[in-house]
Amino acid sequence: MTEKLKVLIVEDHRVTQKLFDTSLNSKIFEKKFAFNGEEALALYREFKPDIILLDIMLPVVSGYAVLKEIREKEEDKSTVIIISSSLLSRQDIMDCARMGIQGYMIKPLNFRELAQKILEYYAKSLPERSQVVARVLKDMPLSVDSETEAVPAEKAETADKE
Repeated sequence: MTEKLKVLIVEDHRVTQKLFDTSLNSKIFEKKFAFNGEEALALYREFKPDIILLDIMLPVVSGYAVLKEIREKEEDKSTVIIISSSLLSRQDIMDCARMGIQGYMIKPLNFRELAQKILEYYAKSLPERSQVVARVLKDMPLSVDSETEAVPAEKAETADKE
C-alpha cells in the first residue's frame, strides 16, 4: 500500500491517545489527534481524513455534534466514522447508527486488535479498497509502530476509562 490511510483520532484522554498512537502502525496510518470536538471539526476540514475515530464524551463540542456536523452540514457520507466510547446503551448506539457511522467500539478497547478492526470497518464501507486492505492485513504488522513496540496487554487493559 503506497498511500497511507489518514486517520483523525478524536479523544480527550492523553493516555488513550498514546495507546491509539502506539497501536496504529505509522507505515499504514497517517494520524492526527484532536482533544475536543471543536479541534476535531477544524482538523477534519484541513486534514480530510479517510477514517475518524470519534469519542462521544468530549469537551467543548460533543462527539454527537461532530458527527452531525460532518454528516449533515458538510454532507460527507464517505468518510468512515467509527465511534470509540464507553457509552454502551442501545439508544446511544442506535442514535449514532442513524447518523451514518460505520462502526461502534466500546471502551475499554483491545488495542492489540484495533488496527485490524478499523481496517475491517473501512473495507466494508469502501469495497473497492477491500483488496488493498486485505493485502495490508496479510503482509504487515498492524499494531507495531516503527518507533515503538507493541502495546502490552496489561497497558491496553488499564487504559484510562471515561
